[in-house]
Amino acid sequence: MRDTETLRYIIGIDLGTTNSAISYVDLEQPETAKGRKNIQLFRVPQLTREGEVSPMSVLPSFLYIPGTYDIPDESVIQPWNPMEKRFAGLFAREHGSKVPSRLVVSAKSWLCHDKADRKAKILPWGAGADVGKVSPVEATAFYLEHLRKAWNKHMGGDDEGAFLENQFVVITVPASFDEVARDLTVEAAALAGLKHVTLLEEPLAAFYSWLIRHEKSWEEHVKPGELILVCDVGGGTTDFTLITLKESKGTPRFERLAVGDHLILGGDNIDLALARKAESLFKGNAKNLSSDKWKTLCHLSRKAKEKVLGEGMETERIIMTGSGSSLIGGTLSATLTREMVEEIVLDGFFPDVTKEEARERTRRKGISEFGLPYEQEPAITRHIGWFLENHKEAVADLLGSDHAPDHILFNGGSLKPTVIRRKIKGAVRHWFNEPDASFPREMDNPDPDLAVALGASYYGLAKIGKGVRVGSGSPRSYYLGVGSTNGDAHKAVCIVERGLDEGETIELTDKKFTVIANRPAEFPVYSSSFRSGDRAGDVITIDDTLTELPPMASVIKYGKKGNEESIPVHIKAQYTEVGTLVIGCHSQISDHHWRLNFQLRRDTDPMAVAEGEVLDDGLTQAARTVVKDVFSGDKTGLTGVVKAISSAVDIQKNSWPLSFIRDLSDILLDEKAHRERAAEFEARWLNLTGYCLRPGSGHGMDEQRMKKVWKLFRGGPVFDRNNQVRGEWWILWRRLAAGLNPGQQRQFFQEVSPLVFPARGNGVKMTPQEQVELWMALANMERLITKDKVRLGNQLVKALSPKKSPSQMIWALSRIGQREPLYGSVDRVVAPKDAWPWIQKLLTGSWKDPKAVVNALVIMGRRTGDRMRDLDDDQREQVIARVQALGGGKKAIKPLSEVVTLSTGDEKVIYGESLPTGIVLHE
Repeated sequence: MRDTETLRYIIGIDLGTTNSAISYVDLEQPETAKGRKNIQLFRVPQLTREGEVSPMSVLPSFLYIPGTYDIPDESVIQPWNPMEKRFAGLFAREHGSKVPSRLVVSAKSWLCHDKADRKAKILPWGAGADVGKVSPVEATAFYLEHLRKAWNKHMGGDDEGAFLENQFVVITVPASFDEVARDLTVEAAALAGLKHVTLLEEPLAAFYSWLIRHEKSWEEHVKPGELILVCDVGGGTTDFTLITLKESKGTPRFERLAVGDHLILGGDNIDLALARKAESLFKGNAKNLSSDKWKTLCHLSRKAKEKVLGEGMETERIIMTGSGSSLIGGTLSATLTREMVEEIVLDGFFPDVTKEEARERTRRKGISEFGLPYEQEPAITRHIGWFLENHKEAVADLLGSDHAPDHILFNGGSLKPTVIRRKIKGAVRHWFNEPDASFPREMDNPDPDLAVALGASYYGLAKIGKGVRVGSGSPRSYYLGVGSTNGDAHKAVCIVERGLDEGETIELTDKKFTVIANRPAEFPVYSSSFRSGDRAGDVITIDDTLTELPPMASVIKYGKKGNEESIPVHIKAQYTEVGTLVIGCHSQISDHHWRLNFQLRRDTDPMAVAEGEVLDDGLTQAARTVVKDVFSGDKTGLTGVVKAISSAVDIQKNSWPLSFIRDLSDILLDEKAHRERAAEFEARWLNLTGYCLRPGSGHGMDEQRMKKVWKLFRGGPVFDRNNQVRGEWWILWRRLAAGLNPGQQRQFFQEVSPLVFPARGNGVKMTPQEQVELWMALANMERLITKDKVRLGNQLVKALSPKKSPSQMIWALSRIGQREPLYGSVDRVVAPKDAWPWIQKLLTGSWKDPKAVVNALVIMGRRTGDRMRDLDDDQREQVIARVQALGGGKKAIKPLSEVVTLSTGDEKVIYGESLPTGIVLHE
């Protein structure tokens, strides 16, 4: 925390999905006459129309990226940032609704999308190459930079001591944000020039805003032992927090009991549902709205919702005008009535629910519209019930009984309508069979758009001893996955207890850990928001109560020679003042300390996998001996090496455990020189290495293994004129593609381009089988940029022949044009307009392998819910008809007609072969 002696202001920033706001306390000004804290709102100057700047209470979290002939430069007036032509705020939102391909929305939600590269320039989602895209982190930084520069211009002037970056700044985040999203928020703040910030959960900030109004009278409203539910539903996220008032050393003290899990669910989802209803009401030319028109319809649906539920309108007409020659004829209209809106909103998102309803647990999020992993269950009241159920033991332990919340504090723009708040209170009563219609009592929140920002400033005051403090600390407990001497990989040690105060450090000095120095090391990390009673140092079994985070990684460098060496260490963990998790290793034999960092890019870094079977070391050693003997002996042992390994461990090849095959891959990599003995040795080495190391990621040391394999790529196969060797060479890279980062996949593509795009008269001769294997290897490169994929798909589709092409080539086309990636980022999926001509090739003709065509059509036509990736309705109907004509049954039709998450069986078909037990490529 900054030294308050030298600060003038405490500043609270609500960094919202839909709106951002900023409040402040001038520490040089006294409290008001009634003793109230003098917390004020900074009205944010912004473009409100062309050439007009006005101060507004909020800054809409929308970023517009103008085109060359879009808006005159002289109309983009930003005195706080005169050279910047991109702009955020009200005019960005309103103008962008008409040109949605240039409007960045929901950047905050993208910060927690672990299937996308959050540091890649992918927003606006689905925009063309002519738009200068930004990353989710950059967009977030842009909003913060706007607030900082606007403040400095209007509040700082020439006094740098009053600049925003030199104050005590509190930025709010959803309570459900995981550590990665928090870290990225801090990174975005740093990019915006805010090097020192403190993070605060939004529901807690909303409660602090209530304390502003009741600082002197809260005892009249809340009694010791009562339970408060903070329900915060904003534009992009839903958050829950439980707070109680308990006696502590004879003095009542507010204490946070629990926070909810991450839910990308909010007003955006309601707007989408209303847009679907409006779309169904359009008459005439209403089918297959373009992605831009769909975005506009969602914007209009939001306005209709606000007018009907917020302003009391009985009906609202949505009108979408055409463009160009269809300006009049292309106009679409629909009328949403109050009955329609209430049915969709109240019944769909806020129904009455009961404890008896079974919860279908799923570890994967649903994909719905705009590329974001929205929550599959839309009923917010059901999530409230599950949240209260998850924490009933903690409530009972502290308060003596499990009971309904006594009070509820509503926050977020989505909960402004009285009818919605009434539904939530009724649902809570229904869940607990509470007969008293006055329960839970609603706590006043006169302006939910500003409550979080105001509460953030009050929290800053409480931090320096000038306000009522809510005991909070870490909202989750954290655990480090650990191995053991007996091979047990299903345990984790608690390193941060839930509720640990900010700035506290825990060092597990009584636990013995060993790390291997001078090679990449990876540490699986887990969190839990509702496990209670775990204390630092407790070792627990990994189960569904834990949520896996991206692993932490570091290279533990030790000594000058760089030799691999086992180092005994202590684990040290801290829940920082900023509100983020820091984990480090401290050497027990030296003064060395190594900080561990989250692997923010899952697409280039492996994910630790716990497996169900670990072989006895004696069996593993026997298999190692088989491999060494075969590759150092004569050729006769090569053909039977797999059978000999299976006999040594008494397990068939397709059931070899993950750690076992990775152990074999280490031996093979150590013995790689033997591939130079003869073509037969190289072919067998390539085949077995690829099989044992597939898919190139998934085990803790795979990154290091892939570095060793990659060194072989530029040299190519030793016996490059041998057909079998060349075929196995491409099979190796197909199997290991998921372990190659984007740069390596791009290099692979460039190196082999002459083979797939031969210059006229200079084609390289390849056997038909080698061509197949090369195309399959390229098809598995999901991290290639879409431009390269389009080139590949266009080239391959020209070569396909219904009578001649083998099924593997059809599979390769489907992998290039797939809708749902297995391991790559969703922004690397080929656009439907580019993939459709490839699909059309498969819609006609008599193909010799109809099953391969069906599988390919399902992969390329699969419905994701994201209109940027999905085929339009007419196209999908054609695909479904073709699949049915080729004998595809209900199982094949289902993923084409509705959003279905990938199964293990789907994964096998898409990947091209089975994966080692325990490895899952999709999320």
